[in-house]
Amino acid sequence: MDVALTSLILISVLVLSVFTIAECHLSSVDAVLESWQATEERMEERARTDLSPVDAQTTDGGAYVEVTLRNDGDTRLADFDQWDVILEYDGSDALHYIEWCPYVEPGLFGLWQNKWTHYFSSDVFDPDILNPGEEVMIRISVDPLVKGNTTKQATIATPNGITASTVFTD
Repeated sequence: MDVALTSLILISVLVLSVFTIAECHLSSVDAVLESWQATEERMEERARTDLSPVDAQTTDGGAYVEVTLRNDGDTRLADFDQWDVILEYDGSDALHYIEWCPYVEPGLFGLWQNKWTHYFSSDVFDPDILNPGEEVMIRISVDPLVKGNTTKQATIATPNGITASTVFTD
């Protein structure tokens, strides 16, 4: 009787352990599959996204850099506050700068230095969303001023990892 009771307890513990391990394994496989699907969705979105620089110039005596971009892909782009803008230039103080510039809302733009905002030339359909075929101007305030007749580089990256870079001289 003692042996039977001990055997029953051991078999119960063994069966419970097997089911627990099986459940953990299935949960892990499910988590990996969900992660794989999310990765595939991000890759598909990146494949449908294409951002092209159209024009770049400095204005107001080197106080601003303006880069015009066109959405040549099939993905609508928004969330401008999550975009990265990096500007490389020679300053009027003879130093070389590489600046990451954070976003600021268009209405507050004139109050800040080394920040950027966006402007649409005509955006009647889906305001504040860069639809396929539309263009947006990125305006970067610069301090110190950009030195004239030098080469500058602006790199813009979207939240899904697509970048557009332009090198220009003016």
